[in-house]
Amino acid sequence: MSAPPTYHVLALSGGGYRGLYTATVLAELEKVMGRPIASHFDLICGTSAGGMLALGLAADIPAAELKGLFEDHGSKIFGCRGLGRRLLGFWLKAKHDSAGLKGVLQDRFGDTLVGDLKHRVLIPAVNYSTGRGQFFKTPHHPSFELDHHMSVVDVALATAAAPVYFPLSRNSRGVYADGGLVGNAPGLFGLHEIRTFLAPDPQAIIRVLSIGTMTIGATVRGGADLDRGFGRWGGGLFDLVISAQESSVDYMLKQSLGKQYYQIDDQATPDQSRDVKALDRVSIGATNTLRDRGVHAAQRALGDADFLPFRNHHAPSPIFYHGPNKNTPETSC
Repeated sequence: MSAPPTYHVLALSGGGYRGLYTATVLAELEKVMGRPIASHFDLICGTSAGGMLALGLAADIPAAELKGLFEDHGSKIFGCRGLGRRLLGFWLKAKHDSAGLKGVLQDRFGDTLVGDLKHRVLIPAVNYSTGRGQFFKTPHHPSFELDHHMSVVDVALATAAAPVYFPLSRNSRGVYADGGLVGNAPGLFGLHEIRTFLAPDPQAIIRVLSIGTMTIGATVRGGADLDRGFGRWGGGLFDLVISAQESSVDYMLKQSLGKQYYQIDDQATPDQSRDVKALDRVSIGATNTLRDRGVHAAQRALGDADFLPFRNHHAPSPIFYHGPNKNTPETSC
């Protein structure tokens, strides 16, 4: 009797500049494993900053290089607007324009299409033209016939268009808002994708590795004014959405998968939370905290026996049904 098939999912959460923590973990793991981390996974899911990392890994960009995008270009990505921003405030305009982010993405990905990617991906976003969640995917199922035409830059901009922080993103498929509104921690989406499209066999073994962004639970102080308009909420509303999602998804994956689910994340200490609380804070303190804790988190995982299955799994080459990397035979009616 043959062993049941095994599928591994890598799920990368969103978190703005705190994605440096995620990228550091990935770089440290990849350095020790000695091969691209994408080769250990059958599906890579990523939201917002995690979506940019997922797309990079699927393009076989070294994790250390993706980490450098945050270290070297964080200030460009999260550059504040000038005088117009200060005059209008966040009432009328997003805190940052998307020119810096788009420039960084174009410099690294160029004209790469989703169909050019070497590994399966799932990238959540919200289609504001339809009011529904949308999931950009490589063509790893016969019914996935459109997304492979999309540019990686457009998909990254769509999943990272965080309300209040960045403008909405428009591309040939519609207008998009940040994937964190529908699934900041995309592990559940990855589990569903495997069960529905890749491994309908109920005996299949599915493992999910989730890497967070030092998520800080959005809470209210005891003496806070509870009567809040948009001006008082500001970016805190979006922070609360992703914080609540992170904890809920973590709970459900633990219940669904037990030991087959592994999370790498950290709680910031009270002092460190001052550095990393804001999604868009780019500072020496934030950079040092995120890198230091990311290195430690990777070391902790590598020494954990429960992490060993992810380290040992070598994913077979994916099957793609459309696009330039199509590797299935033509079928006739």
